[in-house]
Amino acid sequence: MTYCGIDIAMASSYIYMTDERGRKKAGGAIATTAEEFRRALRRYVRGGLSVAIEAGNQTAWIHDLLVELGADVTVVNPTKVKLIAESRRKTDKIDAKILCELLRLDGLPHPVHVPDKQTRSLRGLLVARRQLVTARTKLCNVVRGMLRQEGIRLPSRWLSTYVGWQRLFQQPLTHSHLPTVLEAYYRSFEALSRSIQVLDKQLAQRERADDRAARLRTMPKVGRIGALTLLAAVDDVERFDNSRKLVSYSGLCPTVRSSGERTEYGSISRAGRSELRAVWVQIAHLVAADTSPATKRLRRWFTKVADRRGKKTATVALARKLLMIAYRLLRDETVYDAARIGRAA
Repeated sequence: MTYCGIDIAMASSYIYMTDERGRKKAGGAIATTAEEFRRALRRYVRGGLSVAIEAGNQTAWIHDLLVELGADVTVVNPTKVKLIAESRRKTDKIDAKILCELLRLDGLPHPVHVPDKQTRSLRGLLVARRQLVTARTKLCNVVRGMLRQEGIRLPSRWLSTYVGWQRLFQQPLTHSHLPTVLEAYYRSFEALSRSIQVLDKQLAQRERADDRAARLRTMPKVGRIGALTLLAAVDDVERFDNSRKLVSYSGLCPTVRSSGERTEYGSISRAGRSELRAVWVQIAHLVAADTSPATKRLRRWFTKVADRRGKKTATVALARKLLMIAYRLLRDETVYDAARIGRAA
């Protein structure tokens, strides 16, 4: 068996390899290209090759390449490899050597999950859509602020639709430059909206092809984006032992400080996937404001928590509860049943 640690960088990476006894077999810098990785590692695969790499923006394709070669690949969180993070002497060679040694001694932290290509593709679509929506929202806010300076206040959702923009163009404008500026912003709004629609069609196809999304959408106020965001983040629900692990992964679990017999709970950890946290907190807001029978028990629970801890804390708690329900739906391959809310598991 050959053990290998790779410190990955943009242009070049450093490879350090040892045998089972820790004796160095090879090492050196190579270009960060598929051809160079194949050339440097192919000869060691036949006898068994175990590789450790840190998670980063090039992890996915390198992981797939190494697995394709036949290597056993471990991806680790660099912040959790304390010997690297806390080392005063930090070079590519030292980092690669430490990764290699920790891998050989089975001393690496819990590996980072690397989703398959289909899940990574879904994540890419969601990231692109989220960035376009953010850009469109910023554009509308700029226009709203500019008009407010001229004494024009718009209804809250006017700039979210084409109809609202057309109504804006029909308003009497006191300054001659405003029509030209607004027309320029409107063209950008149209372009962003068309791009978002293209991505929405792709996401709709992904949703129809995944039975898990249909199960999640039986939950109240969970739409396409909420369901697909959860599926893209989770990938395989079986990798979470229980629903609390999923909540922790989302960063919605409270921080805990315990000393002796005293335990204090603080704000949420935020140590997880921010997009999952943001979307499901928004779903919690919608559920709390809903009036349908499907959310009655959830709203009753929310109200009890809000009376004790306030609405902000109750909303986060409701988001946690909704994620725990979603976990059950995915794990048990079932659909949402409002009558089960509040019952013992």
